[in-house]
Amino acid sequence: MTIILRQAMQHEAKDLLQLVGKAGLQSEGIKDSIENYLVVVNEEGETIGTVGLERIGNDGLLRSFVLKQKYSSESLLLKLIDKILVYSKDKGVETLYLLTKAVQMFEALSFKVIPKDKVPPHIENADHVKNNASSGAELLAYALDS
Repeated sequence: MTIILRQAMQHEAKDLLQLVGKAGLQSEGIKDSIENYLVVVNEEGETIGTVGLERIGNDGLLRSFVLKQKYSSESLLLKLIDKILVYSKDKGVETLYLLTKAVQMFEALSFKVIPKDKVPPHIENADHVKNNASSGAELLAYALDS
């Protein structure tokens, strides 16, 4: 299967909103920051995955990390993570944060769990973090500046 990983375009916002919504994730902010989203497209041109970057000062918050189950594989997941890490570093992000319930998977990729009492205020006060704090998801971080 051939896949393409690339920056999202404005006309793809509707597809991303549907994809993220079907995954049960919050889609607020996608339209306004589409330029900070990456998409995964298959050979038929179908959008099968996405991940976004929300800038918060010098840091970033991964948003809407979704792969359609039918296409989900470890190799594709790793490619998407690698691409967003490179993209974030290129954008000057120092530390990348992620709210997830898949803690072990991201710990295996060198993300570190941030204890609730150690969350930086600018991340703690981000709308996405506040809106999902009680969802059972953990906050993890990955230092890009090292």
